[in-house]
Amino acid sequence: MVSCGYRHAIPRSMHVAGARGAWTRATDPGLPGDMRMALDTVTPDSVKRRLRLEYVKIKNEPPSRTLEGMIGLLSHFQKPRLLIPDLMQDTVAYIQKSFRLRWVMIGLRTPADDLYRYEYQIGMRDEAWQRQRSRTYKRTEFDVCDRYKFGDISRLTRAYLEEDNPLFGTDEQVANRPALLRIKRRADDETLEADFIDTLILGPNDMLLGWIEYSGLLMGKFPDAMVMRHIEVVASILGAALTTQGYAKEHGRP
Repeated sequence: MVSCGYRHAIPRSMHVAGARGAWTRATDPGLPGDMRMALDTVTPDSVKRRLRLEYVKIKNEPPSRTLEGMIGLLSHFQKPRLLIPDLMQDTVAYIQKSFRLRWVMIGLRTPADDLYRYEYQIGMRDEAWQRQRSRTYKRTEFDVCDRYKFGDISRLTRAYLEEDNPLFGTDEQVANRPALLRIKRRADDETLEADFIDTLILGPNDMLLGWIEYSGLLMGKFPDAMVMRHIEVVASILGAALTTQGYAKEHGRP
């Protein structure tokens, strides 16, 4: 009984040690109000220091580096003159480096003749690229047709698989590594040499202004859904840039 009475005689601030003890002291109604407030607050400098340290900590993490590349693309809009060739070449380099793809190409609509052509690339061997860039496509060839078969992934993205679009004869030379054609697929996440993914670049009223075409990953797998979504965002940026530079003009109009 004596020990219990002695315990209750101890002030509340002594019951708990360490960080919790500080809380007890700070909230003890027996302390003056200004003392409780002083123990219960932090300085503005502490807040700013914590925010800065957290920012520096994530700056070099992969998601942050990817955003840094996106900022680089958007910086083209801040220049006195938006140069489409510079933006497009930076885009293929950014996509390939950020997501470790074997190759990336961009094709664009030419308003003068209303045809579509490959114009920018990274990672393609020279002979394959020369054959690709000499080709032209009509708008209807991007719709469902017998010539090019694809599977929709989203409104903007579709997958073209080697089994559905086999290459023969001279067409084999548009492949980056022709010797690897016609290898059997062993898993549903495995890419074959002639597999590729297209993400459409749209302008006003969903006019097709071009497309971003890319391979699988360097490790031989398909990129995941988040990578595809990210490339769709890039395609939207390109669509805005092309629209401002006249790529959405109707064929035959000045």
